[in-house]
Amino acid sequence: MTRRKLLGGCWATKRAQQGGSLLEMTIAMLYYVAAASAAKEESRAAATSEGRMLAMRLVRDVRLMGLFATEDIDGDSNDIDRDVPSIAWSNGIHEPVEYATSTQLVFSCDIDNDSLTETIGLYSNADGIQQDIWEWKRDSVEWGIRNARVIGNNIDGVLFRYYDMDGNEIPQSGPIPMGGYTLTVGQRLRITAIELTIVVRSNNEEQVSHRNYVMLPDGRYWYDNYHREVYRFMVRGRNLNLDAS
Repeated sequence: MTRRKLLGGCWATKRAQQGGSLLEMTIAMLYYVAAASAAKEESRAAATSEGRMLAMRLVRDVRLMGLFATEDIDGDSNDIDRDVPSIAWSNGIHEPVEYATSTQLVFSCDIDNDSLTETIGLYSNADGIQQDIWEWKRDSVEWGIRNARVIGNNIDGVLFRYYDMDGNEIPQSGPIPMGGYTLTVGQRLRITAIELTIVVRSNNEEQVSHRNYVMLPDGRYWYDNYHREVYRFMVRGRNLNLDAS
C-alpha cells in the first residue's frame, strides 16, 4: 500500500468521523428540542387540568351556599344560632355568607351532604387555594375545630366579585380599589351570584426569550417565564335569599 493511499485512507476516516460527530450532534439537538417541547406541553397540560378540576370543584361548593342541614335535636328547625367564634370575621350571627372580600370568601352550607352544616373559608396562599372547614357538632351544639387543607396546586391568585339579583355588582361596578374591598353585613345579604377568577401556573418555567404577562382586575399581575391559565366563571347561589333588597 502506497503512502498516498494510506494518507487518503486516514483522510477518509477522519471525514467519516467528522460526519458521524455532526450527525450525532444534530440528532442530540433534535432530541433536546423535542424533549423540551414535550416537557413544556406536559407542564401546560398539567396547568389546564388543574384549573379545570379546581373550577368544577369551586362551582359545586359555592353553588351550595345557604343550604343548611336540618339540625333538629330539640324541636327547632335549626340549632345553629351563632357563627364560628374567635375569628377575625366573627360577628356572633350565623349567616349564609359570613365574610366576603375580593380575595377571601367564607360561607355556610352542608358541603359534603352528611346532614351537618359546615362553614367554609376559601382564599389563596403560597401553596394554592386554602380551604378551611368548621363543622357544626350536634352533641355539643358548637362549631368544631378548623380543618385546613389545600385544594388546588400552583394557584397564583383568586378573585371574588359579587352580584345581586338584578345583576348589579356589589359593592359597586367599575375598577376594584387598591387593596380590594370587604363587604358589609347588608351587602352580603344581597349576594345571589359570585364571579370567581383563578390564575393557574404551569409546573415549571419555560425557556423562552420573552416573558408572559397576566393581570387581574384588582391590579395583581405576573410577569415571568411561567405559563398561566386564567379561569373566570359565574356561580349562582341556589339557596340564597332571592328576595333580599
